[in-house]
Amino acid sequence: MVVDALSRYQSRREQLIRGGGSNGGSLEVIGDILRRTERLGREGVEQALRGLTRADIDGWLRSQKPEALQPALLRAAEEAAEAALGEESEEAEVWRTSSLDGLAARDRAESAARAIGEWESLHGALDGDAAARLKSFREGLGRLDAMLRPKARWFIPLNPQRRAERDLLDTAERTRAWWFTDRADCDDFLAALSTRPERPSPHLQSCSDCRTDLSNSETVEVPPKRHLSADDLWRFDMGMMSATELKWVDGHTEKCIECAQAIWALEEGDEAIEKAALDEQSTPAARTSRTAESSARRLGAARHPEQREVLEERREFRVVLVRERQRARLLVQPLAGRAVTAAVFLAPGKPSLKPQQGPEGLQFDLGSGGGRTAHLMVRVGNNEIFERDFSF
Repeated sequence: MVVDALSRYQSRREQLIRGGGSNGGSLEVIGDILRRTERLGREGVEQALRGLTRADIDGWLRSQKPEALQPALLRAAEEAAEAALGEESEEAEVWRTSSLDGLAARDRAESAARAIGEWESLHGALDGDAAARLKSFREGLGRLDAMLRPKARWFIPLNPQRRAERDLLDTAERTRAWWFTDRADCDDFLAALSTRPERPSPHLQSCSDCRTDLSNSETVEVPPKRHLSADDLWRFDMGMMSATELKWVDGHTEKCIECAQAIWALEEGDEAIEKAALDEQSTPAARTSRTAESSARRLGAARHPEQREVLEERREFRVVLVRERQRARLLVQPLAGRAVTAAVFLAPGKPSLKPQQGPEGLQFDLGSGGGRTAHLMVRVGNNEIFERDFSF
């Protein structure tokens, strides 16, 4: 496997030597060699870099959108899981190959960034708009890595291939290339996740990341030892539970039909109160009576203590997290008459939530809250201008 990967990069080196780097499309190939000089040497690199002009570099930067790598890596994570489930079948190999393509896309971006840095050492630093585009490109990669690097365990099913790539990188490059290096020796984690051995392997004993992940999975899988009490239900209904308690309730009601029915009954009661309030407001008496209107509002506030948190406010839009009792929703509100689209992902590799258009803008129903996280992407026109993770 290492030999196959090495042959691939050797072919790219030969391509580089023959082509001489006459256009910006060579940046990724140049960077591939630069990041593997301990195995490949530097032959052809300087000639290729000297053949690139500032216009070549700027043209390449104009075509790049680091945020486009995020869905590619999320798909790669989902495909890695499919490869693990498929064991050694032909179908698993298809998933594995497709997933590796996602990791390779992130690696090519890193190679291009390295090549541009080397180009600047020969020709001088970029300036003006080109320098701003390079800065934006690097910052985009940094944001992507900050979000996905902690989730490197998703790619454990690809570890044999990831190790082959890691071992070809120069020593100084390996720490940064998390997509090939982080958790690349944690093969035992998958086996332990499915079989739960009584005696953990030496790797599991020494790897704090694996132990943490296994502990977290045990918390989810252990059946609840008690049911929701009357006090639990009252505190749930009043919004007085902690994030830890809410997480337990969410997991418990997925397995316990009796407690789930109790929670549903609370929600149905709230809906009945809201419907009654709306019916009352539709009568002539309600429209002319401020006392009745304020009473209905007080009743709704008592049953639904709403909390709003502005997560982001910019010239084009505002993002508001709304917590109502034990549910949460996200509002993306266009400002200044701008057209705004948004997507919310609750899990990597899964479809985004379907937004609803309402009087306050785009609305996403996040479901029950308490210690959960999601990822938001907002687009104004054709430009991706904002993305972040948030807790609810």
